[in-house]
Amino acid sequence: MRKRSLAILMAGLMILTSVTGCSSGNGETQGETAASTSETVSEQEESQETAGEATGEGNQELTGTLKMYGPGLFAEVGQEGSIDMITGVEKPGYQVVIDRWNELYPNVELDIEPIPWDNWKAALQTAAISGDVDILIHGASLGPVVEPLQPYLDQDTELESQLTMLTLRRNEELAPLDQVVPFGITVTLNPVMVVIDKTIFENYGVELPDYETWTLDDLMEAAKATTGTDPVTGKQTYGISPIKASDAYKNYIWVSRAMNNEIFEWSDTNAIKDTKVNFVNDKTAEVLDYIAEFKNYTSPDYVEGLDLANAWTEDHNIAMVIVENPYNVYNTLKANGLDDQFMLAALPQIQDGPYKGITSSHFGDWHMSICKNSQNKDLAWEFLKFMVTDSVVQQWILDTYNIPVNKEANSRLDEYMSADFADPIKYVIDTCPAGFSCSENQCYDSGNFGTFMNDLATVINEMYQGNMDHTQAMEYVQKNVDDYLSTLN
Repeated sequence: MRKRSLAILMAGLMILTSVTGCSSGNGETQGETAASTSETVSEQEESQETAGEATGEGNQELTGTLKMYGPGLFAEVGQEGSIDMITGVEKPGYQVVIDRWNELYPNVELDIEPIPWDNWKAALQTAAISGDVDILIHGASLGPVVEPLQPYLDQDTELESQLTMLTLRRNEELAPLDQVVPFGITVTLNPVMVVIDKTIFENYGVELPDYETWTLDDLMEAAKATTGTDPVTGKQTYGISPIKASDAYKNYIWVSRAMNNEIFEWSDTNAIKDTKVNFVNDKTAEVLDYIAEFKNYTSPDYVEGLDLANAWTEDHNIAMVIVENPYNVYNTLKANGLDDQFMLAALPQIQDGPYKGITSSHFGDWHMSICKNSQNKDLAWEFLKFMVTDSVVQQWILDTYNIPVNKEANSRLDEYMSADFADPIKYVIDTCPAGFSCSENQCYDSGNFGTFMNDLATVINEMYQGNMDHTQAMEYVQKNVDDYLSTLN
């Protein structure tokens, strides 16, 4: 495994990113945004002394090297920064993080090796077994090789209150299976949301949704009403583009949550092998039929992933698009001068159950975990805390156009985007319960049931293309889950 050793001698090279990190991409409001960000940086500089005390500013006692490995933000921006080829947005590199860490811990070297997302789970498992890694970036899905974080959180009792969410998973060895436990620290958030073309809605005379109260029926009716020949432009429009077909299981996640389709019957023995997955039921059938109905209002190019070829341009022809990267979409719209034409909305509210009335939007995230084989676990914990509390790092995350998990930092999104985008994101952040992620929730579990995720994507796409009905789809998934659980016995 090739490592990129990051020398402490580079600590004096601080990258100045307060202007370029917040540029609009088309220059229209760059001056205003840069001024706003400069004020934010100034405010943060005033709080550096306090932040330093919280993380051990100038700590000379801690020594060693922290090695980390994995995909995500570090790989995306690079050490020295990057420029988005579509939007022209400049993003500061993670050298900013290294420089700040070296100010606080001058005798601890960071050895960071970013990797691409291709085969990332296998790569992380190999790295963990080698015993040569302290922090696994995006490693919480690999429960057996990462350190449970509850003992660390119990020692730092104030930390959790500063964060929107933790990286939670189920593990039969640590807690009852109807509970989730922290296996990582979330650093950035990606809420699943709906991007709405206000012009298409207006042309069809369809009222824009109130995203705090709209329902699954409201969303489907809006998709139906905006599919056809635009009465103003005369061009063909489609009502909706769900999350891409290759990740169709994620549509199952949010629709299941909206319908409160709890399929797990957790075992009294606290063992995965004794858990029942009740996938064949009337509510699952309703979930699958709801998703399949989208085919009436989507582009014929959806399954091939080509329906968004003209997304966020003058030729955009889809009224609603469900996305996992709303910040990137906003930047693209801003660069094309179209941000005023669009808005964000939270996904429809949950229909019943303990979370009735809140949005069915959930979060993806970028997180970090402590490798179970690490010889520097306490030092690794210091770095995880640093990534979610240090004010310079939070500014860097905002300047890379990501949403920080830190509550104070993500509350300032309206300094970076218009209210039509910032307010819905903050609404999801403020209302989404702990544990509602794309990996673990009351309707879905990505880590404990074999090929469940891939099977869901398969049957949803087969139904979408008319090759399966909901009975065949449910039986297919149920058989594979049961077969997997039988192997554990």
